[in-house]
Amino acid sequence: MEPQDLEKLDLKSAIISAFRPIEQLFKIMDTTAIEVDGAILRCYAEIGLELTMNFRKKLENLLNSNQDGPENAER
Repeated sequence: MEPQDLEKLDLKSAIISAFRPIEQLFKIMDTTAIEVDGAILRCYAEIGLELTMNFRKKLENLLNSNQDGPENAER
């Protein structure tokens, strides 16, 4: 593996690690019982989980765009 590939992998890992607590919060919110905690909390969790999934996809695309060229950065 090339040194710049290792740097990208380290950068990706660092960003995901920094973001992980937020993602875990949404996962916890998603497991709450509707009867006890209400439907609104579950709605927030669904939104948060969708946002974290989109974040991960964007991050992957941005980091891969450096290998493929800038034209693929916005996929």
